Amino acid sequence: MAFFRFLFQSAILMSIMMAQVSAFSTCSPFGRLRSSELQSPSRLMSIVEQGIDISQLPSSSTPEDRALKAKQVWTTTALQTVENRNDIISLQNADNTRVYNQNLFDQFLKVQGTYFMNGLSSCQIGDRLIHPFEAHGYCKSLVFDGEGQLHYTSRIIETPLTANERKQNKILNRGVMSTVASMDSVWGKIQNAMSSQDRDTANLVANLWPIPKENGSNNSIEPVLITCTDNGEPYALDPKTLQTKGRLSEVIPKLVKVFPPGDSKCLAHARYDESNERFIMCKYLMDVPGENFMGNSTMEFVEFDSNFDVVSSREFSTRFMVFHDWIITQNYYVVPKNPAYLKWNNVANFMFGQSVGTDVFAMEEETNTEFILIPRHDPSEAVREVKTDTFFNCFHFGPAFERDCEDENEIIINACNFDSYTFGNEMGFNGVSQEFDPVDWGCSMVPPPRLDQFVIDTKTFEIKTRQRVPVIPVDMPNFNGEAKPLKYSYFLGASRPEGWFPFRQIVKLDLETHESIVWDAGDEQVVSEPMFIPRPSAKAEDDGFVVSIVHDSANKAAKLMVWDSLTFEDGPIAECRLGNLFPWCVHGSFYPGYNPL
Repeated sequence: MAFFRFLFQSAILMSIMMAQVSAFSTCSPFGRLRSSELQSPSRLMSIVEQGIDISQLPSSSTPEDRALKAKQVWTTTALQTVENRNDIISLQNADNTRVYNQNLFDQFLKVQGTYFMNGLSSCQIGDRLIHPFEAHGYCKSLVFDGEGQLHYTSRIIETPLTANERKQNKILNRGVMSTVASMDSVWGKIQNAMSSQDRDTANLVANLWPIPKENGSNNSIEPVLITCTDNGEPYALDPKTLQTKGRLSEVIPKLVKVFPPGDSKCLAHARYDESNERFIMCKYLMDVPGENFMGNSTMEFVEFDSNFDVVSSREFSTRFMVFHDWIITQNYYVVPKNPAYLKWNNVANFMFGQSVGTDVFAMEEETNTEFILIPRHDPSEAVREVKTDTFFNCFHFGPAFERDCEDENEIIINACNFDSYTFGNEMGFNGVSQEFDPVDWGCSMVPPPRLDQFVIDTKTFEIKTRQRVPVIPVDMPNFNGEAKPLKYSYFLGASRPEGWFPFRQIVKLDLETHESIVWDAGDEQVVSEPMFIPRPSAKAEDDGFVVSIVHDSANKAAKLMVWDSLTFEDGPIAECRLGNLFPWCVHGSFYPGYNPL
């Protein structure tokens, strides 16, 4: 039924907006700041104790000025129009690249591989604005040839909905967080009520599978670039041109049974188990009204080999909950059980076009959050639901892995959590007034997300320890591999005296000592998810480079910032122009040695 379908979409899509926007806040001081001025235009801050003293950060003179600046920066970035591009950029040309450390940048020029990044197209469709995470998808590929050339391609992801809306130049489906017409008039409410809540735009992630083998041998199936949004069907793109080939099940016919067209919704995030050469996706279904009219959540994890054959699958159902991210350890799928409840008294308003879907449910903050541990390899092994000591909303995972500790085994989980969360106006988007106000939203409705480290005893399946990491609020981590012990991770962060959006910092964190280094992009910049790139001759986990696409709203331009990971505290080694500004990037992936051209 359409009514129940909407509730299902609401739960999933709401987890998107929470996950993608949870990042940072500096509403309280976090210790002393150690800083140095660099040749690059931005300041670098090395945080050794508990974080950062926000009073020392460069910013506008008054809170009102800073709030207005943040609003202007995010609005400019979110509403920027996009175009399909296919360019060759010389990284050795001084007109394209500003180099701060020539020796290290020369090493970066030897990198061979492809960086895929998915994200948003313009948040304006026709004469109306749409929520960022219901915008059309805009995928980018950056192919490094190892000889100083960057082959840059960008293309709008043409799902059926996107193609129709672009053709008619208007919003056709309101989704959960947006509207097709103003709710101030009866006719506007009727239009919203009659509009579909399905917005499948494949705009959040980009993963290549199967991954070409380094020894040159070929898989029986050519690689495809898989893009997806939460509560959407996976789509396949041509890795060379980024042209949309169709639904994944249409491009790989054997997957029709796994992903029946029109009836197979997934979470955006997927995982790669390098040691077993497995690609893992999560199908998700919301059963409403469910048990006692409280709703139920059903998740199914499907592992594929390099021929897209199903190696294993495991399904689990539990109470109504919301989640966007999940992660793997060597033996478990780890899922945050973020408790939520349905607000049945608000359903009619949404169904009749008088409100958005965020009014239909809320977090159940009187209930403690749990981690669901689902065994990957033995279908007879019981699923464990591990209770924590408080409520929180976990949106993204840092490294998670199992380790031996004397005569015990432990699971280590790094998780970005909100201590509380109120739905509505996410990312500062106000669907009624048709404008963005990120600082007002970040100050009035949510606290900053913080990084917590959990240790779970795998004999008792109880939390042994939970520690709040003394670092500024962070989110959207990136790290070197899955399901293995790791010491380092990179995050998005921020240091705004008020509010915490849009993102403007990159953070490197030592997960053992908790020493962190923060690079600040400046008031008029928006940073995207960091990406770790291993050095061709890497001998250690953290031996490589870090890149982030930075959106320069002041100059309406995009650029690629590059760091040497081992000397991150010295600041970027170079910045490379990518051309005109485009809207915010969300999640990406890097494939060493892979060149689709």
